[in-house]
Amino acid sequence: MSKPVTHTTRGNGRRIVADQIQGGSSQHQTIDNGKSKSGPAKTGNLNIRDIAKAAGVSVASVSRALNGQPGISEATRERVQAVAKELGYVPNVHAKALTTPPNAVTLVASGISGGTYADMMAAVDEEAYRQHLNFRLFSTRFKGMSGDEMASQLLAQRSRIVVVMEGSMSDDTFSGIIDQFDQQPDTSLVALARPRLDLPESVAVVDYDNEAGMRELTNYMISLGHRRFLFVGVREGEPVFTARYQGFLGALADAGIPHDPSRDVAYSRNRVESAGNFRTACRAGLDCTAIVGVTDEVALDVILTLKKMGKRVPYDYSVAGFDDMPYAEGLIVPLTTVRAPFAEMGEMAVKLPLAGERDIILPTQLVVRESVMPPRA
Repeated sequence: MSKPVTHTTRGNGRRIVADQIQGGSSQHQTIDNGKSKSGPAKTGNLNIRDIAKAAGVSVASVSRALNGQPGISEATRERVQAVAKELGYVPNVHAKALTTPPNAVTLVASGISGGTYADMMAAVDEEAYRQHLNFRLFSTRFKGMSGDEMASQLLAQRSRIVVVMEGSMSDDTFSGIIDQFDQQPDTSLVALARPRLDLPESVAVVDYDNEAGMRELTNYMISLGHRRFLFVGVREGEPVFTARYQGFLGALADAGIPHDPSRDVAYSRNRVESAGNFRTACRAGLDCTAIVGVTDEVALDVILTLKKMGKRVPYDYSVAGFDDMPYAEGLIVPLTTVRAPFAEMGEMAVKLPLAGERDIILPTQLVVRESVMPPRA
């Protein structure tokens, strides 16, 4: 016996009553124009059992038909799909996600922008595509979430791989997320462009050798005869910049060149502030022939400031940077720098966990251009 479950009156005078047979899928529609139409009514409460009953097949056959799986004839597949369409069946994507193995790569970044890591972000996307995985970008900028809130949102996505870029969150927040992801064996957590330091073994690390790269650059400038250096870009508490500064100081120490770190210039994420720090150092007097910038952007600001002072690069001061940004070769004075393998790192952030590997540190490459020359006598 039928039991009315829906009664809707619409502005055009048509009244629809949907009768549902208790416990099943057989339904009946009555329309006020006096005509009766037999057949299933569309409803958002349908499930594959309803489709199986209406099509006269098993639940397993419905699942195979709707998910494109083998094991049924084409005739059965077409019949099931036709019934599902007639019933207005809409799959529950959330329920499906819970029964489907994770198939996405989520990249956690501080924001959506260009800059140093643009190639790295693009490479994560490209490698995810090559591995037949979906790609998602999770920006942490402006969200103001706690570590627990961020972890909850990331876990809800049920990604196969979560790649956390350097600078996207604090170390404390990252540690809290690691603790929660340790309970999710189907998801691999990757730290990208960040040294391992105290990270647990459950986290894979894809990094590049900042210290060795800066050491090679400084050694090259020493080999040209430079003995008086200034480093622009000291920033404590950030592993990437700390490693680069250690490489600089290590090269000078190995060569027996005395250096006063107190004269080196601090780095700020605010570019205007960083440039101001260098101008302050200039006013105090530059007792050097070679200036090493912690990034290409810093080196460019140094060159611009020196130009405004009437100084020439490299004739008055040799200037070098780090990263080999796209503009480095096209400057008025092409920049000597260290090429970081950003695209390769993004690619490896996806490949590494799929291969069951844990860590990789990629080498850098010295790129010699015109901004560095031997010091004038």
